[in-house]
Amino acid sequence: MNKVWIFGGSFCSGYYRGGGKRDWVAQLNCEPIVYATTPQSPRSQYLMLKHAVEHSELPDYVIYDYPPCSRIHMPTALGINSQNMTNFWNWCETRTGQPPECDVKPDTNPGRWGVRDLNWLEDNTGLSNYSKQFLLECQRKVISGELPDKTQHQYTIKALCMLQDLAIPHVWFSVNNDCVELFAEFMDTYIDIMTVNGTVPTQNYNSKTFNHLSIQQNLMWSKFFNELII
Repeated sequence: MNKVWIFGGSFCSGYYRGGGKRDWVAQLNCEPIVYATTPQSPRSQYLMLKHAVEHSELPDYVIYDYPPCSRIHMPTALGINSQNMTNFWNWCETRTGQPPECDVKPDTNPGRWGVRDLNWLEDNTGLSNYSKQFLLECQRKVISGELPDKTQHQYTIKALCMLQDLAIPHVWFSVNNDCVELFAEFMDTYIDIMTVNGTVPTQNYNSKTFNHLSIQQNLMWSKFFNELII
């Protein structure tokens, strides 16, 4: 049975978030290893791929759901020397009883880093004065056009280059085809997930389900990816 690595955000993390057998990942005819958090940034996801390549035997296939650039990297906590997967707050805090993706466990050092979606700017409940100042700075950057920061996609390009260099069969996609024009050189492995490569009408996403997909959409995704993997 093929070993498949899956990288992504909420559409891939239903595997951890109560989706059970209804989740499209659980219905794949393979051995899935899921590196997913909510939210995920282009940099955090690239670091997950880098970690996987450095610590695991390479897979037979990779599914890469690249994150949008509407992410804010929170101020780095004191005591952290480098940013990697094991001290990425969003990954450390979303381990919900599932086995780790590899033998490496979350770093217990309190010096962690994390990301939030831009919609966080609308809520400053319970923030420290330091965090409130950071929030105000980000709000000013949104007004001036500095955020969302499309330069974050350099990490998606690094990830796709790594997959190409390692000759790992793979596909990549993004919901709403976010900034896909920036990745023209990689289009031979791109899929339009909004129509599952033209096999279904444009999909609507539900904010109330475990992975934003309906049960029918989970079935469509599992069928589509099973055919690709085989």
